[in-house]
Amino acid sequence: MARRQKLVCNACRQRKSRCDGATPSCSNCAATGRQCHYDKAPSLAYVRALQERIQMLESRQAVPKEGSVPLNFAGQDEESISVDARGDLSYHNLTSAIHETPSEKESASTIGAPPSSSSLSTTTTTATPSGTEQVNGVEIRRALVAHTTAQRQQEDQHLDLIATHTDIPGPLARTLLELYWCWLHTSFLFVYRPTFTRDMPLLVGQGDGARRSYCSDTLLKVVYAHSCRFVRDPESTWDPLGRSETFEQFADRLMSEAQVALAMETINPPSIPTIQALLQQSARDMAYGRSSQAWLYSGMAFRMAIDLGIHVSTERLQRYARWLSPEDIEVRKRLFWSLYAWDKHISLYLGRMPNFLAGTNSIPLEFLDDYTETEPWKPFYGSERLDNRGDYPPIPGHVVSCFTALCKLCKILSRLMLELYSPETHKPKAEPVQDFPKMAAFVAINEELQTWRTGLPPFLKIDPQNIPSISPPHHITSLNLMYHTTLILLHRPHVAGQRDLNAPAVQRSWKICKTAMRAIHDILQLYVGTLGFSHITYMNSYCTYTAATTAVYQLEIDDEQQKTIGPTRNSIWTELKFLLDILQRTAVSMTGLNRSIDIIRSRLKKILDRRAASQLQSLFPPALSSQRMPSQSSQPPFPLSYFQSPEPTFSDARPTLSATPYLLPRQSQSNPLNPGPQTETPLNQVNTNLGAWASWLPAFPGQDVSLGTESLFDCEAGLSPDTRCALMGSNLDPHLSLDYPLTGEAMDEYSRFTEGL
Repeated sequence: MARRQKLVCNACRQRKSRCDGATPSCSNCAATGRQCHYDKAPSLAYVRALQERIQMLESRQAVPKEGSVPLNFAGQDEESISVDARGDLSYHNLTSAIHETPSEKESASTIGAPPSSSSLSTTTTTATPSGTEQVNGVEIRRALVAHTTAQRQQEDQHLDLIATHTDIPGPLARTLLELYWCWLHTSFLFVYRPTFTRDMPLLVGQGDGARRSYCSDTLLKVVYAHSCRFVRDPESTWDPLGRSETFEQFADRLMSEAQVALAMETINPPSIPTIQALLQQSARDMAYGRSSQAWLYSGMAFRMAIDLGIHVSTERLQRYARWLSPEDIEVRKRLFWSLYAWDKHISLYLGRMPNFLAGTNSIPLEFLDDYTETEPWKPFYGSERLDNRGDYPPIPGHVVSCFTALCKLCKILSRLMLELYSPETHKPKAEPVQDFPKMAAFVAINEELQTWRTGLPPFLKIDPQNIPSISPPHHITSLNLMYHTTLILLHRPHVAGQRDLNAPAVQRSWKICKTAMRAIHDILQLYVGTLGFSHITYMNSYCTYTAATTAVYQLEIDDEQQKTIGPTRNSIWTELKFLLDILQRTAVSMTGLNRSIDIIRSRLKKILDRRAASQLQSLFPPALSSQRMPSQSSQPPFPLSYFQSPEPTFSDARPTLSATPYLLPRQSQSNPLNPGPQTETPLNQVNTNLGAWASWLPAFPGQDVSLGTESLFDCEAGLSPDTRCALMGSNLDPHLSLDYPLTGEAMDEYSRFTEGL
């Protein structure tokens, strides 16, 4: 039997003397005349609070951080760099049979030092191991901006030089490039514009032929081909008379030539223009629904980048490649973060694990050339006739700040996929306590996301409670759409997986999802009202799909409550109709969206069929029981006015683009704290047994195999869950559910970072 510990006063404990524990004073204190005091034992509540605190800290340590991913070689960069006699950099691990660590003697010599790629190298670098560290950063920034300014003035001249090099008419070539710089370039900054346009003359044999070029025939063709889908009025720049092909045939031929050129480039040594072309081709194939090709092209780009050491710290690179100028460093930094951001976006849409994870701790997220920060952004439509669209006021593009914020958001998306949606982190349902690390990750990501939103500059933030009258530049709009999409992706598993729908945390997550859905709806209304439907990007469409799935889930809840016509139900149908209209209109030029549309159509058909069956049952009730009085009647679950709500009809026909922008009347501004006069059904009034039909639509519509029953387009019906998981491999879970409750400090932290949502 365990002995009961005696009480020891503070004085005896400090003197380490024996204490008899007598009260009100022990014998020692009574003899010496000291004040005798006994500490009060901690309460049981305090002990439990400390235990929860320890569990929280231990669970957080158990959650893998992105920086701890084995692909991060920050401590091995210097030993893994190889430089050949031409000065080309490559990256190999120490176990490689072809790796040879360059010696300090070689690095100090002129071996591997090709002619500089720009005049900046002789004016801003030094012959010291520290490279550009000894040069004032302000001077480097000024030099880069001045070089970009001068290069912009020479772009037209360089375009004239290469006009004879291709079979693309000069006016059309200019239009395609302007479309690229306006709508495609600002999203991911695949190409560094000053070096790309500067090296165009090298394609025709002019300029410094010994210089390392950042422009290639393949990259130029891919840029032209991708920009063709933004041309809405080809007749103005493409005269079919005297030509053997239409503009559509020309665009297809250009794309075929670009694909052949890319195939030839892959058998050559890697280069930065080849990586940029692969990324651009991956983005184009994504838009056209060729997900396998897009995944393969992006994978080749990631491996080429690793092979060139794009993920290696430039400070270490300069020890063995002192010819790297500030311009070269700027190109490599931008390319690295372009690779990182694109990896997260393509993984998100396809529902696959991200691949490009190395180097985030080595490459600083800071760009010195901020020329495009203050450069006015103006939408470019080519020669499109837009008489009904007013003049767009001059607005600073803030391209660099927006891309920097996007990369920071992609870090959060990476954690979201790796720590929540990754199948490796799933635990058996029989041991719910094992899901606690996942809930800890949920709370931590929520905190990080709100910190990101709080630190966003005002010129990059669109307040859903105060929507402006004119849409900001499209890349800023895309950033805000992706933020609200991330909110939904983070909180929807917490809503769909909870058994107790009355929990305050579940209520709050559901409110966040609905508020984010309305914010996406309002921002898209602003966007198409200002810029039209024609230039919505593929990732904007993914945000639209995510918002539409939230609206469909709201309809499922309304069905469970047998909710009749009302302002909230009308609003949901109106918002959903607008979101579907965007998807169907943009699917005309981006056929890959048809899969997303089919997923939503399939679920809506089930909802409408179920409602029709309920209505028929109310009109033709089953035979009355013999024990029932004849005067009793059956109350129909849905009144006859049920079908008088503005429910849209869905057909297989795709709408054609209209010349005038489509803008629905604005409902109410998205106010997370005051939704307006609409009376919504609280989640705690919803039946907890919603059934299998009430599951959320898949989060990743581009997955080849989905766990949902309505989107198994590539598999036979009736597959077991184990078979489906085997087919999915390491794909992300499109129907993730977090069914472990938030308690203690986790709940406190969650509440603290969701109060303003």
